[in-house]
Amino acid sequence: MSKLVLDSMVFIYGFRVDGDLITVPDVMNELKDEKSIMIFELAKDAGMKVEQAEKHYVSLVEKEAQSTGDFDSLSRTDIHLLAKALQYLGEGTYIVSDDYEIQNMASRLGVKVKKIIQKGIRDVLIWEKHCIGCNRCIKNGNTCPVCGSRLKKKLKRKE
Repeated sequence: MSKLVLDSMVFIYGFRVDGDLITVPDVMNELKDEKSIMIFELAKDAGMKVEQAEKHYVSLVEKEAQSTGDFDSLSRTDIHLLAKALQYLGEGTYIVSDDYEIQNMASRLGVKVKKIIQKGIRDVLIWEKHCIGCNRCIKNGNTCPVCGSRLKKKLKRKE
């Protein structure tokens, strides 16, 4: 049976999935309405595992996200979901999400994706940040260390 690492959208949409269900504790914090919280609790009662992502895998995801320019677009929850999927990579694991940033990173990490409602990504995108003031390419942060202007994410290439 496939292991499915579930994003919060599964509970928000009330999407029914079958498999060995896993999520991370941060997902619960993203659920705001009673219906999605109830669906989460029912899944837990039915055997869904709620597990912390291991630090080693979190570090691997963060490093890859830095190299692709996705780091600032991923939430802590996104990083932990990707790390959990990476942890179970050799066990027929899928990450279930409509989040394009998660799908982009999952493709880079070799994790299979199941979409909920959206079509999903066609290409893996590599991003870089450019200063809107002096147009320098800057690796990290949100402000240019040279001129102090805001950084804007630009597509570097498609893979």
